[in-house]
Amino acid sequence: MGRRCHPAAIAAALAPLLLLPGPAHPQPTAILHAHNEPYRQVATYVCQVGAQGYSHVQIAPAQRSSAGPEWWRRYQPLDHTVIEGRGSAADLRALTRRAHRCGVKVIADLVVNHMASGPPAHTLRYPGLTAADFHPRCPIHYSDGNTVSERRCWLNGDLPDLNQQRPAVRQRLRQHIRSLVDLGVDGFRFDAAKHLDPADVADLLAWIRTLKGGRSWSYLEVIDDADTRPEMYSALAPLSDFRLCDRLRQSFSFGGSLRSLQRPEPGDDPRAVRFGVNHDTDPRLNPGFGRCRMDEPGDGWLASATVLAREAGTPLVLARDNLEVAYLPAGARFRAELRRRALAGRSTGERALDVGNPDTLLLLERGAEGFFLVNKAAERVNLPAVALANTRLQGCYRELRHGFTARVAAGGDGRRWITRWGSDSRGGLEVHGRDALYFLRVAAGACLGP
Repeated sequence: MGRRCHPAAIAAALAPLLLLPGPAHPQPTAILHAHNEPYRQVATYVCQVGAQGYSHVQIAPAQRSSAGPEWWRRYQPLDHTVIEGRGSAADLRALTRRAHRCGVKVIADLVVNHMASGPPAHTLRYPGLTAADFHPRCPIHYSDGNTVSERRCWLNGDLPDLNQQRPAVRQRLRQHIRSLVDLGVDGFRFDAAKHLDPADVADLLAWIRTLKGGRSWSYLEVIDDADTRPEMYSALAPLSDFRLCDRLRQSFSFGGSLRSLQRPEPGDDPRAVRFGVNHDTDPRLNPGFGRCRMDEPGDGWLASATVLAREAGTPLVLARDNLEVAYLPAGARFRAELRRRALAGRSTGERALDVGNPDTLLLLERGAEGFFLVNKAAERVNLPAVALANTRLQGCYRELRHGFTARVAAGGDGRRWITRWGSDSRGGLEVHGRDALYFLRVAAGACLGP
């Protein structure tokens, strides 16, 4: 335990824990993260975001936690046997029932690595637990060549680390998960998963699959460092993709280039949960978090828009951003419709096309079914003529937010040109500064007329 292991060896060792019967729940189309929102509030709009294209909504941890208004207190458990996160058990049941009627699944944040700091941590007296149920207090060393302290010591130096091998701990965590499943929760995000032994994570995932008859989808928060690699956990479940978030930050920040996003990185996991900004990386929510920090909100929004447009991965978007930024709901609709077309057998593969300045302008085609355009520059881009080489785009496309149409047609030179942009009086393309556009293929007749 704690030594570096080859990913293949890890997967082989854990395979017996993961081979459970029953069909897996499909990968989400997109997740809306209702960060720290009361369950009753989420219930008021869950059908609306389902109609936008989000297949899942992620909610705040549901156990009794450290008292106080700060969001991070939801990640400091006091008692896993009590449902008292951002609402009561009845509130959570009402939310899941409403979500399911709208075809939306519910993911609950799961905090099983540690308990709350403060006075209880001094005595290790939490309901139903004793001092023997915790690992001894010690600091975490993130670059000492092994993962012993990451998985055995106290997070932040003051969050008591649960010993998952203790029967009392295992029983309470299983009971907590069962309670949430009984209330209608469909899957889980494992907070601080890299601070848990992979075998303990596998055991809890197997328990979830047992309770759900195999129909579950969960993912793990694994923030890689000098000692912890994503490959140590990726055999278990999809992971939060902090590596892609780093690339997005570098690309969309001032002085960065979108060229680096034209092709997927080798080794990218198509199951990974991808985000331009999440609750940890948003400095407005978590100013002390240094990884993948989006200091300019607009950079994070454009990165989120790009994640929604790409073929692979499971996008996650903060509910607040989805409400504030008009192009993000359009991105969810774009993704949901392309997924529907892909399931119908149409080609929706991703490819970057060269248009304008590739440092600031990115166009991604999705087969012949749609395309995405993002401009990170502050200035408007207005190109009167655009030729597209090696493209599958052809026909009429409608922009989802503004409703105008664009046409891609073959030219006499063997290339394809954007011959209509809003009306037949002009071709090329135009996009405002710091903006994103989503186009879906529609019937040819939609491009007739003004």
